[in-house]
Amino acid sequence: MSSFPIILAHGISHFDRVFHPFSEIDNHDDDRFHYFRKIRSTLIKNGYIAFHSRVKWASDIERRSSDLKKEIEKITENFTRWPRVHIIAHSMGGLDARQMIFKYQMQDRIASLTTIGTPHLGTSFADWGMKRFGYLIDLIRPLGIDFIGFKSLTRESCHRFNETTRDFEENNGVLYQTYAGVQPLNRIFMPLRFSYKIIQREEGENDGLVPLHSAMWREKYFVEKIDADHLNQIGWWDRGEAITGLDREDFERTIREIYLKIARELRDKT
Repeated sequence: MSSFPIILAHGISHFDRVFHPFSEIDNHDDDRFHYFRKIRSTLIKNGYIAFHSRVKWASDIERRSSDLKKEIEKITENFTRWPRVHIIAHSMGGLDARQMIFKYQMQDRIASLTTIGTPHLGTSFADWGMKRFGYLIDLIRPLGIDFIGFKSLTRESCHRFNETTRDFEENNGVLYQTYAGVQPLNRIFMPLRFSYKIIQREEGENDGLVPLHSAMWREKYFVEKIDADHLNQIGWWDRGEAITGLDREDFERTIREIYLKIARELRDKT
């Protein structure tokens, strides 16, 4: 097994707080209701070292990348326990990790970054939302409500970010790899069908929040297209999957197997 731990980095909203609003739910044995549903426990049962990380809900990538750095330093005891880590990131978590590696020059500490459903090129749904409701972000921020992270997901913002980091990421020695999920509309988690249609019109295949080409990022990093919408990608089942004939446990098991596959391949590659 690889001696480096796997850090799981969540997306823009860690919705699992709805289930446990006042208690710590990271890195416990029971992860049935965690953002990464049963994924850490599955990795551990198969001999891997894995940890959850937690960053500020919906903040911008500057704040979230700083939070992620602090989380990793805490887990590794400032890299004295482990000199390097692997990151498997979902959605905006992939952008947080890229910013962290770039801003803090952590290429010698991050062995690999695997992203699943990350909008590396942005998403037209963020453009749609910012055009209509972007003004509200600045209005509510003085009230302590921070949703500025949505600005980081627009196509223009991601384009600027990619231009800034391009040369660094080409030559920094970190293993980058991407996975992208797609499904037809009738299998998308119901609350994501509206955003799915917006993205479908402008950018084609998507997972309900992130278009296929954006999650792929660059062709040389792309590993696999998976049969999963944005919620499914972190181990959660929704009723749209019932038409596949797979029951809930069978479907969720197929998602967990993707994470095990990633872990096995990281062991072989690094």
